[in-house]
Amino acid sequence: MPSEAPFVIETVDDVAADDLFNSGRDQVVIAIRITPVFGQLDLGVVAAVVDEANVRGFTLVRERSFRDEWLICVFDAFDDAD
Repeated sequence: MPSEAPFVIETVDDVAADDLFNSGRDQVVIAIRITPVFGQLDLGVVAAVVDEANVRGFTLVRERSFRDEWLICVFDAFDDAD
């Protein structure tokens, strides 16, 4: 994955968890590509992103499709008080 776009994910290999979910961030917004054939979403890619986020202290709080080709996901850092 190009280093200039760590927040755009098209395959499982594009998940650069160290760049995406680091302790200096309170929120992360990621775009995951929806395949052009019938608007299918590769759930393996989504699961990989959510699993990495959870391991690194982030939780998925919102998601929305964008222009029928992207799933925009917003992750928030876990609250230390929880």
